[in-house]
Amino acid sequence: MKSLSFLLFPAIGLCRGILVGPDVVKVTKKWNDVFPYTNFNRNVTVPFWETGLLPDPAYSELEEDLEMIANASFVVYDDAFYKLLGIEDHTVSKTVEAIFTFPPPPSYAQRQIHDGTVYVPETNTIFAAELFSPKPGYGMQAIPYVWQIDISNPSAPVTEKVYPDPPLTIANGATYFNGSVYWAQEGNSTVPSAIVRMDPGTLQTEVVKNNFYGHRFNSLNDLVITADGIAFFTDGYYGYANFNDTLVPELANGVYRWDLNSGNIKMVAGAAEGAFVNPNGVALNAAHTKLFVTNRGETSADPHGGRTIYVHDIQEHGISNREIFAYVDAGFPDGIKTDREGRVYGAVVGAVDVFDKAGTLLGRIKVDKDDVAVNMAWAGRWLYIFGRNKIYRVELETEEV
Repeated sequence: MKSLSFLLFPAIGLCRGILVGPDVVKVTKKWNDVFPYTNFNRNVTVPFWETGLLPDPAYSELEEDLEMIANASFVVYDDAFYKLLGIEDHTVSKTVEAIFTFPPPPSYAQRQIHDGTVYVPETNTIFAAELFSPKPGYGMQAIPYVWQIDISNPSAPVTEKVYPDPPLTIANGATYFNGSVYWAQEGNSTVPSAIVRMDPGTLQTEVVKNNFYGHRFNSLNDLVITADGIAFFTDGYYGYANFNDTLVPELANGVYRWDLNSGNIKMVAGAAEGAFVNPNGVALNAAHTKLFVTNRGETSADPHGGRTIYVHDIQEHGISNREIFAYVDAGFPDGIKTDREGRVYGAVVGAVDVFDKAGTLLGRIKVDKDDVAVNMAWAGRWLYIFGRNKIYRVELETEEV
């Protein structure tokens, strides 16, 4: 993540409102409060270091500053981020390691997506789903494999395709509960969307929930399960509106609560009551008293889209007190995770945004320039980041629980 700009300017020091180190850039209050250029604009699909200067200048020092930020591994907005990174300040080196590059997508795909990232402690492996978002005129195609990352030897992780049996149909979100992996399967026109339980050792799968009183779900996207067996999962129009491969939806998009013990299911938030257009990622806090849900909107490129992380209190039979936790500035927060101190991590364009428990943006963990972070998985103190193109990891001064 380095470029010639680091050869032209001091590697450590104050550079017109940003503090530049070998891997870390600190954006100062002055720079963040007043953008240091007369006229500017930025599309919602790109990160802030790609903000456009208007009119396009022949030369500007600010372009060099933005280049330095683009080539950093971390962007700091609050000094509390240094503690999470385990470094004193921007002068200390800290790296994000790329451990695997995915093969390119097939010709029919517009892009590839890696979601459903979940760590299994018994096998010391991480699973991740792969989806190929189709080009216009094409439909999503079911993939028989998922990716497995064996991290038994941390210095040499092994990434390979493995094949659940029966195979998953458009696997997306995933979570770990009581020794099993639970997948949110989006389904297609011939296979209903479902929650599928998988034995992580044998890869044997079993559909455990596939309907709301005889209705197909639209496209199940992500799920979490509390310690006492209460699942919260999201359902959206992705299969119909984006992937062109499911039946016409008969239900409103929403967030469901499913009791694995009694089988009771109910929608607890959704488009029917104006809460969400297309709910997506979900996460629990460490105490399982808070539920975080992301809202994508119609599309991630829509300037009026969701791009919002909501937080709710978990009640005995549902959720309440919905609040805006954070609104992201690039793309939308796809996968989200939490840590033991209550921080929330959102996978967005170009980075993982890290918020404290009050929703303050502390900093960003960068991925490669042309990559998009999709989801994450904790394995001890290591955060594994799954982009469209690569898998990354970084060691942090915290862990999931």
